[in-house]
Amino acid sequence: MASALLASSLACGLATATATAAQIIFQGSPTESTTAIVSRTEPNLITINGRKIVRIYGAEGMFTVTPEPETGSAWLKPISDKPLMTVFITDEDGQHYKILLKVQDIPAETIIVKGATRQTSLGTNKKAEPHNDDILNMVNSLYGGAGDEKHQKIPLWKGTKFELIRTIELRDMRGETYRLTNTTDKPIIMDEREFYRDGVEAVVITNPDLEAGQSTEIFVVNEAAQ
Repeated sequence: MASALLASSLACGLATATATAAQIIFQGSPTESTTAIVSRTEPNLITINGRKIVRIYGAEGMFTVTPEPETGSAWLKPISDKPLMTVFITDEDGQHYKILLKVQDIPAETIIVKGATRQTSLGTNKKAEPHNDDILNMVNSLYGGAGDEKHQKIPLWKGTKFELIRTIELRDMRGETYRLTNTTDKPIIMDEREFYRDGVEAVVITNPDLEAGQSTEIFVVNEAAQ
């Protein structure tokens, strides 16, 4: 009996430890930027709390995805040497999530995403789903290098070089690709919220942490000018 109780106690302890180790992140809008950490060498489990994952988007060649149709979860494994990557997830209710993944040399991680309540999302996301899909398609197009080439330098912050390098027009929105270079001798850390302004619907920074001399691309999706 004592052995059985000990085994049961150990099993409960392991289950609790696993649940505690999971990263639980909250996101209510696809324009928000939420951060999570994933393993570089092992598959990482991604779950949407109470819903099934339908699709996971991202830049081509950055990661592989293995879905679990029975549970609605998915396993994601980085295949690039990039330290950061952005993924877009769609659940069965049409709600979208944008997650910035920090890739590190650690064991496999479990990520649990919590979004808006089901009642709220069912009432709002079905209407927003086509437009959200357009936003995701635009971001994927920008990731893929689509658009007309531009070479327009834009003043931004002291110690940076900021240049508009490509634009693309799709339906009722405009996509812009910028290149930002750190021209100082110190690291800089950016936040996607710094690039939001009236009419901006999504911002993705491919590498928000820049060492001296490093560059990154920034994708901005705007409402089309009326």
